[in-house]
Amino acid sequence: MEGELERSIRLLHGVRNVRVHLVLPHRDLFSTQTSPSQASVVLDIGRTGRFSPDGIQAIQNLVAAAVPGLRPQSISIVDTRGDVLARPGDPDSATGQETSLEKLRHAEEQRLAQAVEDMLTPTLGAGHVRARAAVTMDTDEIRETDESYDPNQQVLRSQQTSSDKTVNTEANPNTTVGNNLPNANANQDNRTGSTGDREDETNNYEIGKRVRVISQTRPRVARISLAVMVDGSFTKAKDGKEVWQPFDNAKIGQITTLAKTAIGYDKARGDEVNVVSMPFMPDAEGAFPAQASNLWNRDTLIYIAEWVIPLLLALGAIYIAIRPMLRRGGIGGVALAGGHVREGAADAARIEGGDGALSSAVLSDDGTISVDGVDGKMRAEAITKVADRIEASPEESVLIIRNWLAAPEPPKGS
Repeated sequence: MEGELERSIRLLHGVRNVRVHLVLPHRDLFSTQTSPSQASVVLDIGRTGRFSPDGIQAIQNLVAAAVPGLRPQSISIVDTRGDVLARPGDPDSATGQETSLEKLRHAEEQRLAQAVEDMLTPTLGAGHVRARAAVTMDTDEIRETDESYDPNQQVLRSQQTSSDKTVNTEANPNTTVGNNLPNANANQDNRTGSTGDREDETNNYEIGKRVRVISQTRPRVARISLAVMVDGSFTKAKDGKEVWQPFDNAKIGQITTLAKTAIGYDKARGDEVNVVSMPFMPDAEGAFPAQASNLWNRDTLIYIAEWVIPLLLALGAIYIAIRPMLRRGGIGGVALAGGHVREGAADAARIEGGDGALSSAVLSDDGTISVDGVDGKMRAEAITKVADRIEASPEESVLIIRNWLAAPEPPKGS
């Protein structure tokens, strides 16, 4: 299972090598509880040192889905440099929330830095710009209620009207001398009265109101600090040598504007962007030397140990296995300009030419042939190829030999 997971994870883009360790569920004797499954993954992501958070989450889900009883929270992922890419733990705990916040901040910093580099690389060139961002996250929870009224939006909600009418007919006698005489008010009506009307009207209006409730619980970016280092330009001096010069203020201003646009610069938030023109240390590719300046670094040694050494051992084993067959095949017969090989001593054979061109030749165990009258040794394979070429094209071979014979001899000592 570990090997299958390693082969699957190695297919992901950016993963050069991987190791997976699994701890499967185990239940002790006379125990009702079973220990949960756990896993640890070691990634070799090369010299880039960057792996997206989505890729880390993809590896966690891949391993968790392949192992029974394994949760993504129980998987630890580290790289070959010792950086922890995924820390095991409960995401709802305080430690898990702190880890999630740190991962979110780190991912945001990488995203902003990569956005600036992608923006400036087409103009400045690859390896001539470096950007680093520092993000401050605000984790305060905000709950805000905003209620506003619009006096221009009035709607009649209810209306109540009441009317009241009163009549008073109570007598109001006057005290006079005539009134005190007997039968003085017999034919007079001394009653007086009053009337009154009252109306009340009550109107209830509904005024336009807007209520806005803001609830923010997720972390948000409180401040961004960006540092951008760019290379300068080279100009030729009077002596013909190239002299490095920093960018002028106009060029720095343009780069600063592009960087601010790429990160979403907000002055009210207190963001800060600094662009500095400094000379870069050149190497073979025109970028930072980093670890490439050291040829025998750790990555190179690991590559040699994993691929070169096993390949050499395999070639050595193949040579040892087929060496006896090569010896028997070489002694059995090699055609050479009408000659033949005849079995002789245990580790040698003689090549006798039928036309007397080569009186004799000795084939050694190392695959070389010693010819009488010729200084040095020749490879049997080379002689065989020459003989095959002569047999295939005899006319062209004769012309080449005639040219050799007609060419003047070089002077001595040359």
